[in-house]
Amino acid sequence: MLWGYRLDAARGWLRALAAACLGLRVGARVQLHPGSRIRSGPGSAIGAGSTVYRRVQLLATGAGRFTIGTRSHIAPDGYLLIGGQRLTIGDDVAIGPGLMLFCESNAIGYEFDRLHRECYERADVSIGSNVFIGARVTVLPGSRIDDGVVVAAHSLVRGRLESGWVYGGVPARPIRLLDGKEAR
Repeated sequence: MLWGYRLDAARGWLRALAAACLGLRVGARVQLHPGSRIRSGPGSAIGAGSTVYRRVQLLATGAGRFTIGTRSHIAPDGYLLIGGQRLTIGDDVAIGPGLMLFCESNAIGYEFDRLHRECYERADVSIGSNVFIGARVTVLPGSRIDDGVVVAAHSLVRGRLESGWVYGGVPARPIRLLDGKEAR
């Protein structure tokens, strides 16, 4: 079994090397697992010791770009639509399976002469360092998650989540401080 793990890890490093050859800046010990799909604009980077697991899609187009800090990981089945915007993920971030993150998304159009498919909301998304994001979380355009935040599974993030809190729900609201005190 150890041999299979080493072979899989070697393949991950080879994928990282191939990504670097295509213009993505890749730190040491980065692993890109099979089935991950990365489309990046100029200036995108993945920091040392980070991992992008199976079936994760990181999709940046045009001037869009992303930065993933050191020792961070994105669990399987994540979909990160960056488009022409910017996504920043800090150091030591753990993202659970099935993340849906949008730097651009359809919006409700209030003009009757425009089709809904022509209305978009576009904004950068920022995730600080030392953040844990649970399974199946959705992050909408313009969201900012500060350092030291926990987001409960199945939450919907819109706007700013302040440092030092556990958030959960739809939309995500403060549940308790990380020091154990109840929400305000």
